[in-house]
Amino acid sequence: MNNLTDSILFNENFNTVEFAATIIDIVAPIKYSPSQKYTNEYFYICMCDFATTSVSWNKYRGTIEHPIDGKYLNQIHNKWVRLEVYKELHRQKVNKYLETDKENKLRFQSIDSTFIANKGGSVKNNNHLLSDRAKKKNRRIRLENRTLPKNERLKEETYIDHNRYNGRKRYLKTSSLTDHYGTPLGSTMVSSKQSDSISLIETIESISVNLNTLRNSKVNRYKQKLLADGGYDTKQNRRYLKKKGYVPIIAYNRKNCKNRKKIKKKERKGQKHKDYKKRFVVEQFFSWIKRFPVINQNYQKTIESYEGLYTLASSIIVASRIYRKF
Repeated sequence: MNNLTDSILFNENFNTVEFAATIIDIVAPIKYSPSQKYTNEYFYICMCDFATTSVSWNKYRGTIEHPIDGKYLNQIHNKWVRLEVYKELHRQKVNKYLETDKENKLRFQSIDSTFIANKGGSVKNNNHLLSDRAKKKNRRIRLENRTLPKNERLKEETYIDHNRYNGRKRYLKTSSLTDHYGTPLGSTMVSSKQSDSISLIETIESISVNLNTLRNSKVNRYKQKLLADGGYDTKQNRRYLKKKGYVPIIAYNRKNCKNRKKIKKKERKGQKHKDYKKRFVVEQFFSWIKRFPVINQNYQKTIESYEGLYTLASSIIVASRIYRKF
């Protein structure tokens, strides 16, 4: 395990390993056995170490202090994904992080998305993330394949599809929302062809903690502002954010209007222009999380597996912010 991750996990101010092991013991307890030599704390340390490596599950052998077979660790990983262990870890750490100076941390929130290249992972068990059109087409293909021999069967449409903006390579896209200091609050996986504007509502709904956005909207001092680029500029998004209690500061998309007077009227000026500059923290978050080799490119066989590792890496970043003084 590298020095950076080791300092985060075993910091004297906040020992995230003990904190995480307590939660995992509740969500995914290990059945007692006389031959059992691993604990959830042991597994968690190995998971964090795996996230900092660039090897596959089959070749992973743990650390010097915590040796383990990678295939067995992958089984534990899939189990934790099914039981939503990573989501619970992230939720508890965000709650811990927001115990102090909550209003200041949530005053400015930024949202954006980034592309993740798919490097050989399959796309099985991800049809629930497809569009309705693709689902209907897959149903028709399944019916046709019943009468065709195996070597002539048609392929179903996949979730990780080609993206015309990236040389026709297979990509998926992750959308994340961060606080004033770039700490991840929520994230979701979307298709690489999907517009950013569609993913805004889904990303905000993925936040598992109560941010008290609606209550704070009545006090000018604690109003929460959401910063986004022009890709999120739609009437539906602005209406949704105001209903949730946010103050939307979204860059105006000139493609939505050709009237020069309206364009000039909707341009950001004064304080809104200064606030919008704080949006860069979400780009910083993407640079932090892509330092984890397993996140920078997707080598997992399913989106669920990759999403679990993404949530794990996000929770590690949250843990690094808990004991830091701003």
